[in-house]
Formats: sequence, structure tokens, C-alpha cells
Amino acid sequence: MIILETKTSELSSGWQLVGVFILFLFILGATYLTTKIVGGVKLNQMKSSNFHVIETYRIAQNKFLQLVKVGTRYIVLSISKDNINFIIELQEDEILHLDQMGKSKESFSTIISKLTNRQNNPNFPKDTYNFESTKDTFYHSAGNEADDRKNN
Repeated sequence: MIILETKTSELSSGWQLVGVFILFLFILGATYLTTKIVGGVKLNQMKSSNFHVIETYRIAQNKFLQLVKVGTRYIVLSISKDNINFIIELQEDEILHLDQMGKSKESFSTIISKLTNRQNNPNFPKDTYNFESTKDTFYHSAGNEADDRKNN
């Protein structure tokens, strides 16, 4: 009788585990679908909006400068925890866009392959700067200046 109760309790706890796992998968799927739907709606709102944040510059923990395009005008805003202040309006020719600043179009894998080829190339000149000799020279010259001050 006791053996039968033990096997039954092991069997029911196994089914409980399977049930909890199925419930977890259901919640995970619902979360994924909700995120996709809300993200799609927000993306459509952003595309059809007249407001576009061009750039954000962090000044302090909760203080930012933002360059915002509103329609055809560019304005700079100061944003803090409690306030948003208008700073200045800029003309379009005063703004450097990221593609004008020389942003690299290379992929990460190409940059890494260039670096690894550079390291594996025996003909590539290695750094010849010797930090130890510079440190010795620095200490030596600092010592000489101290000695010169003592003699004067």
C-alpha cells in the first residue's frame, strides 16, 4: 500500500512539472506575440511622424541634449529628469549627418579579419616602443632635476 502511494505521488509530480513547462511555453509565446504587435504599431507611428530624434548627447546621469527634427526644422532640447527646455534652432546646413562624418560602412567581420591578418603577418612591423626604457629615462631625468634644484 505504501509503495503504491509513493509511485502515484512521483507520477503526479512529474505531470505537474510537464504542466508548468507547457504553461511557461504558452506565456513565453504570448509575450513574444504581444511584443511583435506593439513594436509594429510603434514602428508605423514613428515612420509617419513629424518628430525624429537625430542625435542624443549625454551630459550627466539624467541630463541630455537632443537634436530633434520637427517637420523641416531642427531644434536642440535640454532634457533632464523634470524639465525639457528649448535651447536653439539650427538650420539644415549647420548639421552634420552621420553619413557625412565618415562613418565606416565595413562590417564587423571585415574589420576583425583585417586585424587578425595584421597580427599574423610576419612582415608587419611590431611596436618598437619600449616602455621600460622610457620609465627609466623619466625617473632618471626627474632625479636630475631634483638634484639640480638641490645644488642651486
